[in-house]
Amino acid sequence: MFGRRRAARASSRVTRRHGRRPVRSSLAGPTLPDPDGRVSRFDVYARGAVQVLQSHFPDELRGVRISFRTAPVEEGESRLPMLYSVDRSTRSIMLYRMPIQRARGLHVNDDEHRRYFVEHCVYLAVCEYLQREPWELLPGRFDHY
Repeated sequence: MFGRRRAARASSRVTRRHGRRPVRSSLAGPTLPDPDGRVSRFDVYARGAVQVLQSHFPDELRGVRISFRTAPVEEGESRLPMLYSVDRSTRSIMLYRMPIQRARGLHVNDDEHRRYFVEHCVYLAVCEYLQREPWELLPGRFDHY
């Protein structure tokens, strides 16, 4: 008796315990993005740095489009990774997420130092756009180091 019933059950639809059909998905579902993923973290860190710089230089950065792309489209001949590109004619700054996140050389590889590096790249891109040296952009901000 048990053998027949088990064979019949195997041929029918997959069931779970207590007769629930079909198999339920998780509450969040597979379509929601990971809130602690690399892309969302980069977006939060970079947008925060952009907002700080825009609050310090509202006139110089008014109308400047700062956007993010996964990787540079054009291949350069440089051996260094292309972290950002600046185009003054179109008033735009493009930051490249993958080269920034994959950059080596952090003396401590943790979340805090990765955030610092993302903010550093945003800062360097804005410095290049404004044609200023980094110590001229925010004087006195880093004196405690």
